[in-house]
Amino acid sequence: MNKRQALLIGLAAVMTPFGRYASAQSKKAQGSGTEATLRDTIFQFEKAWNRHDVNACLASMTEDVWFTQSLDHYGRMKGKAAVKTAFEYDVKNTDLRWEVKAVRMMPDGTASVVLRQVGLIPPKTDGKYKREDVSDPSFSRWRLEGGKWRLFFFTSHKGWALDEMKKDGMQ
Repeated sequence: MNKRQALLIGLAAVMTPFGRYASAQSKKAQGSGTEATLRDTIFQFEKAWNRHDVNACLASMTEDVWFTQSLDHYGRMKGKAAVKTAFEYDVKNTDLRWEVKAVRMMPDGTASVVLRQVGLIPPKTDGKYKREDVSDPSFSRWRLEGGKWRLFFFTSHKGWALDEMKKDGMQ
């Protein structure tokens, strides 16, 4: 059997009612609380930011999210309303690149993620941004709500990120 025949047989199996059922069962078996679905959620968040879609970014956060670019001892960046006020301009006017460096699934069902964040500041000239602001490491925590991963903590402040990584055994 050549490669083309094997590919056609594989496609036929997927296209049959049983193949579609098996594929759906396989996706269902993966569950929504996997590292793979978390990584996809992170990718979708980045895509929403780069579409400059504030509402889609907020939809991937919990109501009690604490999202900050700086050390925030007073909790001024807590909650979706505060995040929208503080970061709406950034979402609308910058691009973002999040590179996942490490993921740790926590015993309580949450997940901790170490990121390298790159804020991309337009305008773009010859395919390059005017400025790139790198925050490495950045740190985030995620939990399942309604079967979907939601961001409930984020900081790009290096010292705070390092402290949180240490608390979660990621250093």
